[in-house]
Amino acid sequence: MTADRLGFAVSLARKAGALAQSMRDQAGGLDYTIKAPEDYATNADYAVEALIRQRIAETYPEDGVLGEEEGLQGRVDGCWIVDPIDGTTNFSRGMDDWGISIGYFNGASFELGVIYAPDKNLMASGQAGRGSFVNGKPVDFGMVHPDQVRLVSLGYSDRQPMHEYTDRIARIREAGMDHRRHGAATIGFIGILSGWFDAYYERALNIWDAAAGLAMISAAGGVVEHGPIQTFVKEPVRVLAHNGRIPDIARIMDPPHSQAAE
Repeated sequence: MTADRLGFAVSLARKAGALAQSMRDQAGGLDYTIKAPEDYATNADYAVEALIRQRIAETYPEDGVLGEEEGLQGRVDGCWIVDPIDGTTNFSRGMDDWGISIGYFNGASFELGVIYAPDKNLMASGQAGRGSFVNGKPVDFGMVHPDQVRLVSLGYSDRQPMHEYTDRIARIREAGMDHRRHGAATIGFIGILSGWFDAYYERALNIWDAAAGLAMISAAGGVVEHGPIQTFVKEPVRVLAHNGRIPDIARIMDPPHSQAAE
């Protein structure tokens, strides 16, 4: 073992966040690459992922890396899963709802995760058996007040029909809860750890958006659900993560009749 993986990931996330901010602030602004309709990357996305890959290769040369921009290199059963900038639209337009996501999959589970939201000055980290932390403070889901209105952070993309999304919002409201959407899964996950939200749900989410957040919420004693890893590494799957304070949250998100229809 060359270094503590969690400490390495925290340090690397800070370096990556600083690079992204400096590139956004440079004279002339950012360059854009269109990947698909309503989906683009900036030169900062590629530079940050390159930095992360380089540092992992130097420190853990035996490990694989799966990143949003450059795909999988190396092994899956011992693999860092990286979203260099989650919430690129927010990032590029100067909003603070974006983050660096670095997770590690040990071949059986998401073992550790780090999400750094530089503009918010928030660092979340966690590892199985060691708990999770936000800016050094331990995450304790038992501190969630029972009388607070339950909040669900929702993700949306055109991978799901709009009516599914709006129907889900209606069910959330009918259950006496409310929802928020930030355009970045990392903000949903860090929000659960920070106590802003009780749950995060997205009908079709990529593994690089989710790995770190799922690792931390699980390490903190929360509940996570996702499709099979064999599918997840290849395509988006349903993802639900929550603090355990809404017993019927899975039914509210996906009633039995809607699951059968799919």
